Amino acid sequence: MKINQEIKNEIAEKLNEKKAILPCGRCGQSKFSVLDGFVNLPLSEEINGNMVIGGPSIPCAVIACNNCGNLSYHALGAIGMLNKDKQE
Repeated sequence: MKINQEIKNEIAEKLNEKKAILPCGRCGQSKFSVLDGFVNLPLSEEINGNMVIGGPSIPCAVIACNNCGNLSYHALGAIGMLNKDKQE
């Protein structure tokens, strides 16, 4: 799935449905933007800092506070968008 305005709007709708609507935890402002891309947060079974390339990861949408730039990550699977390509 490539991000476009339709996908960004759907992410925003899914977050609203999940009641993820509180103000920014850093500055208290309430305006946010869905960024133009996704991130994959790597998972590790050990705390030693070693990372396995190609290992498990969590695909996430990135939301930024429009005032201070604080970032939050939301797992695409938790908001029902992980296998969207396969559904279409």
